[in-house]
Amino acid sequence: MINVKSGYVVTRDGVSIYYEVDGMGEPLVLVEGLGYANWMWIKQRSLANYVKLIIYDNRGAGLSSKPDKPYTMDDFANDLEDLLNYLSIDRAFIWGVSMGGMIAMYFTYRNPGRVKGLILGGTNFGVKSLPPSKEALEVLLKPPNPNLDRRQMLIERMRVAFSKDFFERHRDEVERIVEVRMMFEEDPKAYNNQLAAVLTFDFKDRLPNIVVPTLIVTGDEDYVVNPENSRIMNQLMPNSKLVILKGAGHLAIIERADDYNRLVLNFINDVINGTFKPSKEAMVI
Repeated sequence: MINVKSGYVVTRDGVSIYYEVDGMGEPLVLVEGLGYANWMWIKQRSLANYVKLIIYDNRGAGLSSKPDKPYTMDDFANDLEDLLNYLSIDRAFIWGVSMGGMIAMYFTYRNPGRVKGLILGGTNFGVKSLPPSKEALEVLLKPPNPNLDRRQMLIERMRVAFSKDFFERHRDEVERIVEVRMMFEEDPKAYNNQLAAVLTFDFKDRLPNIVVPTLIVTGDEDYVVNPENSRIMNQLMPNSKLVILKGAGHLAIIERADDYNRLVLNFINDVINGTFKPSKEAMVI
């Protein structure tokens, strides 16, 4: 990120949204997951060698404002729209992971003409989705352990964000990611305000209305978002294809970064060249 341009845009309701822009070419906007900040894209920064990469922090996370009220999907979609307007970007590829996928879908539903292509990673369609694994729910809903410091607590919470194999074999990398994550303040109240938007999201009946080219990616060992939701989305979205990353967990963008980034760049090229073909048969790699 040598030539990165960063700054803040003030949205229509006065919230300051932090953003970074790097690279040239097709605009690709990355949309974060619940409670996560721009650290989560640590393995995607190199995409700026191929596209114009736009990374930003959602309201309630990272370096953006954290207004003290429950947020809605309209709030998140408005923030993204205001950012694109501020950056004079008419149309872009939108890549959302987890809650970011919900935001990306909803933004596309509201603004289909502004989305060239949609990438949905480890996400679902809201309240009608299949639930997370029991193990993930136990970890995510467990109250803070007073015997653990913040670093230990984050490592424990991130255990379910990775496949068991990755967490055990790449513990050093998990710890490095936690060190980066610890540079960002995390406000429990702001987390709950973001969560309010997730808990009221009901998009299953609208999935057939998303007709832009869509790449759906899931890890088959995602404990946080049931991978079966991606199959359902693929069946209901008319212009989509599904790729399953074998052995990858919820943070497949980190576990299988090289494969994932290549999939996204190939998808962008296919859409631009008019060679994208939807498929209802999942590709497993």
